[in-house]
Amino acid sequence: MPKCQFVCPATIADGIEKISAINEDVMFISGGTDLVIKLQSGQIHPDWLMDVSLIPELKFIREADGRIKIGSGTTFAQIGESNLVREKARCLSQAASQVGSAQIRNRATIGGNIANASPAGDSLPALLVLDAWASMIGPQGIRRLPFAQLQAGDGQGLRKKELITEIDFPLWKAQEKARIISAFGKIGSRTAVSIARLNMAVMVEFDVEGQRILNSRWAVGALGRVPFRLKELEQELQGKRVNQELAEDIADHLTGVVDRAIPGRDSREYKREAIRGLAYDLFEDLFPNL
Repeated sequence: MPKCQFVCPATIADGIEKISAINEDVMFISGGTDLVIKLQSGQIHPDWLMDVSLIPELKFIREADGRIKIGSGTTFAQIGESNLVREKARCLSQAASQVGSAQIRNRATIGGNIANASPAGDSLPALLVLDAWASMIGPQGIRRLPFAQLQAGDGQGLRKKELITEIDFPLWKAQEKARIISAFGKIGSRTAVSIARLNMAVMVEFDVEGQRILNSRWAVGALGRVPFRLKELEQELQGKRVNQELAEDIADHLTGVVDRAIPGRDSREYKREAIRGLAYDLFEDLFPNL
């Protein structure tokens, strides 16, 4: 592991003051489940590491102003065990509960998952369908961006010496006689402690009486540089009656998504079949009585 300077602030303000006085590269570490591997392999060579794991301001889950707010230092174990997240954002609760092993979930943080920006990051498709925003702070001040813009880059990604402080998303409300349901699923190379070969999150506004989809939001990961929304599928599903034929239509559409996303990849044939199975699993999770 390369040698570097190390600093451990007790507050956000203390941390920003310290990095503002450092002229060299600074990287933040909290759980370290991804960063330590990159350090040990020599993929990164920071001049400074700032440990933010002891900053209590970064660790919270709360409801305020019609939104759920989660501190960037909150672990996946805490998110998976949160009744608020389980009740109001089930897809994120499921995603958090499927990150690595129990030991990893006790260390890995949602802020680190976002900053690492892996195409297969489990929380990322869930944050897309939830329409999450991220708040950051750095020597140049405070910013708040839609998560979709932050992960897409295009000049709006995470800047040097910028710390993610909070993730928030709206409490989605259904129309009369409808309800909001969401789910997350993934396929890995093993049954546990695996990096996703495919992951997907979906949120549906479901007309209970008419058994129809009013609106839906779908996002898939591990099919490109970043996870992405499936807006064409979302449009196609509006007003559709929920039945087994619809499940097959969704699976067919997703096969086409794979073909367009990775046309020349060796993994395409595998993922064409895998995404169909994932589609049926999510459909059954969303609509277990059909």
